This record gives sequence, C-alpha cells and structure tokens, in this order.
Amino acid sequence: MVTDNFALSEEELEEINVERQQLLDTQVKGIRATKRIVAQVHLEIGKPDEEILALGEKIGAGLIALGSRGVGGLERALMRSVSDSVVRHAHCPALVVRKVK
Repeated sequence: MVTDNFALSEEELEEINVERQQLLDTQVKGIRATKRIVAQVHLEIGKPDEEILALGEKIGAGLIALGSRGVGGLERALMRSVSDSVVRHAHCPALVVRKVK
C-alpha cells in the first residue's frame, strides 16, 4: 500500500488488516448482543463511498442504508461526504440515517 508520504511494509499492512478485522468483529458482536440480526459482513479497504457503491452493485443490493454524522453545509462542502456521494451515485435507493442528538 502506498500513500502520499510513505509506503507500508507487508508486516505493517497485515497488522492494520488484523486490527480492522478485530474492530469489525467487535461491532458485529455488539449488534448481535442486542438481539439484532447480522446477515452479512464485508471488510473492504479503499475510499468509503467507492467501496460501498462497488459492494452494493456486486451483491445486487436493493437498498443501501448508511449512517450520517449530520455535519453542516460548510463542513460538507470542505470535506467529502460519504453519504452524499453514495446517494448521488447509487444504482439503487439509498437511505441515510442520522443519529438522534
């Protein structure tokens, strides 16, 4: 993996991937602990909006549901919004859910 400033070794990449998988596994356990159903889990690495869209097409999703942090217009304009991008480019309906404050 090469970034703008440096390259990561294979060992560093493996460590990062193990940490990502552990984080995902923890989230799934938390969801299941509340008696919710987790039908599928996918760990993808890349730009979030592009990976969500690609996975949605790959699995033939009929709906893409994702959360939003509820940032304001200026912050959204300065920082790329994943939910905005997914809604604009999705091959199917997209549902954005904001956290209740």
